[in-house]
Order: sequence, then structure tokens, then C-alpha cells
Amino acid sequence: MDKKVLLALAFAFLILGFYPVVLQKFYPEYGQEQKAAIVSKNVSENKTTVVSAKPFENISETDDVLFKNDKLRLEFNPKGGVVRKVSFIDYMDIENKGPLSLVSAKSSIGAPLSVEILSPSAIVQDQTAKISMGADSVSLVSPVLSNEVQVTKNYAFRRSGYSADLSVVFKNTSEKAIDLQYELFAGSSIPARHSIDAQYIAANFFSMVENRAKLRHVTESKLGKTVHSEGSLEWVAIKDRHFSIIVKPKQANTFSGVVTGLGDHHFSAALVSPKVSLAAGESITHEFLVYMGPNDLGELLPLGLEDIVNFGKMDLIGKIFIGALEMLHKIFRNYGLAIIALTLLINLCLFPFTRQSLLSMKRMQAVQPQIAKLREQYKDNPTRLNKETMEFYKKHKVNPFGGCLPMLLQMPVFIALYVAISKFVKLIGADFLWIHDLSSPDAVPLPFTLPFLGNEIHVLPIIMIAAMVLQQRMTTMSMEGQDPMVAQQQKMMMVMMPVIFGFIFYTMPSALVLYWLTNTIFMTSYQLYLKKSTAT
Repeated sequence: MDKKVLLALAFAFLILGFYPVVLQKFYPEYGQEQKAAIVSKNVSENKTTVVSAKPFENISETDDVLFKNDKLRLEFNPKGGVVRKVSFIDYMDIENKGPLSLVSAKSSIGAPLSVEILSPSAIVQDQTAKISMGADSVSLVSPVLSNEVQVTKNYAFRRSGYSADLSVVFKNTSEKAIDLQYELFAGSSIPARHSIDAQYIAANFFSMVENRAKLRHVTESKLGKTVHSEGSLEWVAIKDRHFSIIVKPKQANTFSGVVTGLGDHHFSAALVSPKVSLAAGESITHEFLVYMGPNDLGELLPLGLEDIVNFGKMDLIGKIFIGALEMLHKIFRNYGLAIIALTLLINLCLFPFTRQSLLSMKRMQAVQPQIAKLREQYKDNPTRLNKETMEFYKKHKVNPFGGCLPMLLQMPVFIALYVAISKFVKLIGADFLWIHDLSSPDAVPLPFTLPFLGNEIHVLPIIMIAAMVLQQRMTTMSMEGQDPMVAQQQKMMMVMMPVIFGFIFYTMPSALVLYWLTNTIFMTSYQLYLKKSTAT
């Protein structure tokens, strides 16, 4: 691959992959559990609700009540009547050797599916909900609050799924009419499990704006700052690289969404209800669809929530790649082999561009002696040199940009594949050779500690660096008459490019490293073949 294109790809991967590593370095608290010490927060532009966080500052797992179905493990906490912990039975946490946990709240404020009443205002008290369990149902009944409102939440879960129907009942126990408004939280920003995860943590609004569906990503985290949804809101969500919690009201066009900055790179996302009048003793019930699970189209499509799976500007290409990876997995029964096969298939599809690029580079190498003579002949006349050089290229049908342009056309494909593999949830726990989780770096434990690396080493990136060094040595050719400064730059590139890519890929998911390693081996093989077949 042309050195300039490699450098461009390096910068592209640097932006995509190295940013979260820097973020983790300078903000080590990013992605950790939020410290609940919020004295006040701005709920909207024209209303502020003052709450005291102290009674809810700590919720203990010793009070949890466990609910399980075939897919979910949820720990409900009576303090605030919230979901304290969300875990997935089908996804293994390699480090803890148990079900992978998405969130584990330390405060009931902003916890998944917590309710905060905005109006009528209330003094927040240590409210302990009564929890009742059925085979596929959970009911949480709060005590009567100081504003004389009682809240009941009833969940009806699917036995083999990640979703539930949630009904929230508000009862006015007072002897006078009230105007009720509340927030129902999807939750707070999800903690990052790996350095790459930080760039994918976001809240989402899915709305109809000017008759067009719009998925909006929000990461506002400045304390007290709020971002409100636009248009007609369909649902609100919090998500990370692989999982989401989505709350969708069944009452169309009635709720809005809000993301509230909590400081320290944290935020919460919630639905905001319309104001409803409740007569004395009257109750009102609002219905919601709740999803707590993987960003897997197979799970989301039947629920109409598939838009949460989004690969940005290259969404269509990314989804095609994921579909192809799924098909190849059915053939090879291993995602590592499927990634290798997909990489080879993509290279074969792009082969005409690759061949054109490499042949153009070969033609440029062949005419370098004549170009060197022109440089010597017109070294004191840059304008004449440029004119003669361009005429020479035209006469010999050599395009000086022919080596770059075909490869640049491939960059959107490489970036789309990068994003698709990064976010593909089924790679969690997928093994290949010594790798136990293709969604994470391939950490191999060491019997000793190394500076900067600690007590484990990532083997696959080191193999990738070695392959890139070998590619540089075997495919780089010296050209007769080449400018000594250019030759020196080429030697520096031979050293620097593998180092740059190795540094970028060292903390990347092993699936991405495997993709780039396969691509490097394929390109090296073809360049060697071309070098041998065109040698004279």
C-alpha cells in the first residue's frame, strides 16, 4: 500500500481509536460510577426542581431483590424502587467469570427506570418501595410521598427476551386536584469497560423531525446543562458500544426527552411527561416499552427499535458488512475465521483498485531515472521543471496520483468495516486461537510485570507490527536516481509506520487487529507477486 495512503489511514485510525485512550489517560474517572452528590439540577429552561440527594446517596446491594428470565438478570432496589444492576446471562464477563453487567448504580437518582416527580414539588425522603415478584413480573409500590402522590410500577417481562412492558401508575391521594409532571429515566451514562468504549457512550433521541426519522446522539455532561429532544419523540436511550437501555412511551406524541449533564463526564437521559391534571383520589397510568439488551438487529427489529444500531455516515455499508460476517459465521462456526474470510472477500472486491494503484506505483518507479535527469537539467528553473515533468508524464501515460487515488477510494470501506467490527455485539466472548474475547484486546498474562505494560501483554498487535515491518522490507524498492532525501524519508517511514499502527492498535479489540493483520498479509503477498511477475 502507498506510504501516503498508509499515513492517511494511520491518522484516520488515530482519530477513531486513540482519542478514548487519551481521554482515559487524562480523565481516569471517565466511565466510572457517578458519585451521587447532586444538590440541584436544571430540568428545563423554565423550571427548576430542588432535590436533596443525601437520602439516596448510597443504595446497597444487600437490599436488592433479584429477577431473572432466560436473558436478563436484574437487581431491583427498594430504595427509590429502581433497577440497581442490569446483567446479561448470554454474555460473559471474561475478567469476573460471570454474566456481563451493563450498569451497577450506587445512587437511586438517575438510576435505570427511576421516577422523579417534577410537579407537584416534594421533599425527597428515604422512600422504600414494596417489591412483589411473579414468574415474569415485578411490581414496585412506593409509599405516599410528601406531595401526596403514590407511584406504582408494574413490569411484564418476556420469558426469552430483553424487553418488558412497563406501566407506571400515579395516584393523587390528596383531597385536592394537582397538576402532575415527572421524568422517567432510561438511566445515567454507561461506564466504559475498555478504553475504546468511551467514544461510543451516548444518549439517543429518536424523533420525527419535519416528517423525517432522526437519531440524535447526545453526550452533554457539563453539570446542570440540559439538551432537549426535537420534534415528535419516539424513544430515548442510553447506550455504549454494544448495549442499550431504551424507553419508548406507548402514548404517541406526548413525551419529550432530556439529557442532563451531571459533571465528571457523566449525564442522564430521561423521558419528560406532559403535565396532567389529577382530581382528588384520581389515578393515571402511562404505558412504556422497555428494552435492556444488546445492540443486535435480531432482537431489536421485532420491537421496532432497530434504529439504535447505527454506523454513522456509512451505516448502510456497515450493516452490509455485519450481515456478511453473520453469513460467514454460519459457514465457519467461528468469528475469527469469519473476519479473516470477510477481509479477504473485501480485498478481492477491491482488487481492481488495488491492482491499478500498485501498477501505477510501478510505472512511477520505472520513470524515476528520467525524472531525476529532468531535475538535474532544470534545477535552476522550477517553472520549466514542472512543465517538462508534466509533459513527460503525459507522453509516457503516467499519472503521478494514480497510486493514491484508487487507494483513497477504499478508505470509506476500511473505516466502515472498522466501525462495524468495533460495535458488533456478538464478538463479546467469541474466541479464536488463544483469544477469549474478540471484542477486547487479547490480554495474555505474564509471570512478571513490565514497565508501561503491566502484568499482561497483547500478542496480536505485536504480530501485526512484525508483519508490517516484513511488508515494508519485502515490498519497498529503491529507485535509480531517487532523491537521497526521499530515500531517507522512505527508510524512516519503514520504521515509523509499523510503530504508529502498533501504538494505535495495541489497545484495540482483537477483532480489529485480526482484520488489519489479515489485510497486511494479503497486500504483502500480492505486492510480492506483482514485484516478481513484472521484474525484468
